[in-house]
Amino acid sequence: MGCLIEHKAQVIFVSASSVNENGKKRRIVIESRPEFAIVQLLGLKGRFPIAWKMIYEAAMRHHAENLRIEAKAEADAPQRAQGKRRRG
Repeated sequence: MGCLIEHKAQVIFVSASSVNENGKKRRIVIESRPEFAIVQLLGLKGRFPIAWKMIYEAAMRHHAENLRIEAKAEADAPQRAQGKRRRG
């Protein structure tokens, strides 16, 4: 019977959101590592490691604002859908 001693997985996430860098929109690429993530803008060489704990702490600090933004987006979604139907 075999035994798995060490399991390594690499997950790379390319966001649908983009960031303006030097006047050009670039997607955000996040590479998952066991102890940290590496953040990079698509097409650029700069790679920035950040500890998962720091990501969690930032998420906690911004939680209330994120909930407000999500609620606003959900409230606006039906209005946007109606606007698209009218134009079409």
